[in-house]
Amino acid sequence: MMKKLIAAAAVAALTAVSGASAQQDAVSNPRGIVANFDPANVGPILTELGAVWQQRQAPDGRPYIAVSAGGELSFNIIPTACQGPDFTNCVGMNSVVLFAGSGFNHQTVTAFNQRYWFSTAGLAEDGRSAYLSRYEIADYGIARGNVAASILNLVALADIFRDELRTSAQTIAHEGYAEDLSARLLNSRGLAAMAGAAGETPVTRHQGAMEETAELVRVLLRDRDAPRNKIENIGAER
Repeated sequence: MMKKLIAAAAVAALTAVSGASAQQDAVSNPRGIVANFDPANVGPILTELGAVWQQRQAPDGRPYIAVSAGGELSFNIIPTACQGPDFTNCVGMNSVVLFAGSGFNHQTVTAFNQRYWFSTAGLAEDGRSAYLSRYEIADYGIARGNVAASILNLVALADIFRDELRTSAQTIAHEGYAEDLSARLLNSRGLAAMAGAAGETPVTRHQGAMEETAELVRVLLRDRDAPRNKIENIGAER
């Protein structure tokens, strides 16, 4: 029942901008395969879902997609695990929703992660930002319908996460959370460098890309144009 409610909420959020009614298949040719998550492949799927999107470039040079879903939620899609030059042929996709506010509760984030396994919630080191991310892989291609379903579920979960952030009180300090993740990323990069490119496998490639989430959040926060969602925390202690 919960999955059906999440799916319905996601479809409503994304189709609101176009006024389209929800169909059985969110996009055309849902079983058609896209080879990677480069913007040229992801963009048309977003358009079919009724989202407004724009390709942008982060401060570190990587391309990403800024998305507005129904005018109610904005998020970022970052192609990762790129095997071609200049961030091309990317077989990983990290979708990140940023929330700006204050008084975010680490316990709320932890509880959310325990309930919803297909996404990762976290708090940025600046203490004024929270994020929700979802990672997908396309080592041997991925169906267009699966990409759409991933995006729809992210939107639905982000709506739930936003409500929980708004109503939670700050009870647990979160300093050091992002730093720990970034330290793990640096360690994994060091091991990969020691092993050499020939030692990379699809598993290690995506492991590094998933652990890169905290660093991607840092990059997006440095980009003033990266979409974020403002939250007034009504449960924070004064």
